[in-house]
Amino acid sequence: MTAPIHPVTPLSSFAVAVGIGILLVTGSLLATCGSAAVATPDRDVYVTNQLDNTLSVIDGSTDRAVATVPVGTSPAGVAVSPDGRYAYIAEAGDHAISVLDTGTRTIVTTVALPAGSSPLGVTLSPDGRFLYVADGGSDSVSVLDTRTRRVVASVPAGSQPVNVAVTPDGGSLYVANSGSGDVSVIDTRTLRSVRVVPTGRYPAGVAVTPDGGSVYVANELSATVTVIDTRSGEVEARIPVGTGPFDVAASPDGPQVYVTDPGPGTVAVIDTRLRSAVSTISIGPYGTDPFSAAATRHAIYVVNQGANTLSVIDPRTYHVLTSVPTGSSPYGVAVTPSGPER
Repeated sequence: MTAPIHPVTPLSSFAVAVGIGILLVTGSLLATCGSAAVATPDRDVYVTNQLDNTLSVIDGSTDRAVATVPVGTSPAGVAVSPDGRYAYIAEAGDHAISVLDTGTRTIVTTVALPAGSSPLGVTLSPDGRFLYVADGGSDSVSVLDTRTRRVVASVPAGSQPVNVAVTPDGGSLYVANSGSGDVSVIDTRTLRSVRVVPTGRYPAGVAVTPDGGSVYVANELSATVTVIDTRSGEVEARIPVGTGPFDVAASPDGPQVYVTDPGPGTVAVIDTRLRSAVSTISIGPYGTDPFSAAATRHAIYVVNQGANTLSVIDPRTYHVLTSVPTGSSPYGVAVTPSGPER
């Protein structure tokens, strides 16, 4: 099988395969119900747009784009601090992380990463103190201190790391290494890799369940999702999913994991108790390319690279509620934690 190569990611020495698969519920098409049907209490939703070098800011209560912020070259992953004050944007083309003040919606600083890093996936420690960056070009994970806004460590990982996820206690970091077909487990206290777990061909998405007990890894070229037991470090299940599962998002308060599948334009819903896919959400026809996902208690958010939209899905009914226009070739998505309005 020939790997589907992402047509727009200028990642120096390697190209990111585009498995755009989303957990879709059968019967829902790109047609939407309109944001007025179900308003969510989520605050801002942030979407990076890779081809026009911007960040879309979407009001989570109205599902409308309220701002477009210029950022660096080829923005990829994005993460929002626990207090909602800052968003951290990986800029693959600039080998840097930009920091957005969410109140003023302006970039307040840009942190340079090691040359050739090509940062993609990002995640924050639970307390927001450290940002972990998958440096696909340098086969490492950069650790950025969010107080000093300096890179304090570079930890070797596998080949071409593309995504990262941290456990709820902040003690372990899981790194999806697309080139070596495995996941590196990094102890965040010692900043050393303590285990390498073989998963499948081109692991691209990784997520930790809210209880910290399991890690779900989407293997794009194996059409499977690998489940790793965080206590034993062993693979405890391999779940067939679609044709090219790409990203994974765990429900914050339920036994569901959502997996995007770009080719068929769907999102799979995995029941973590049954360890099987139980529903498929249809996002749109071939070419919609659901790419990355984020889940809250109120909505499942999926960015669609081919359609240049953000789909908002009801996590109770799996119906697509609305489709919000974004910039060109949206890549990453993150949501401000719910709380009092600014």
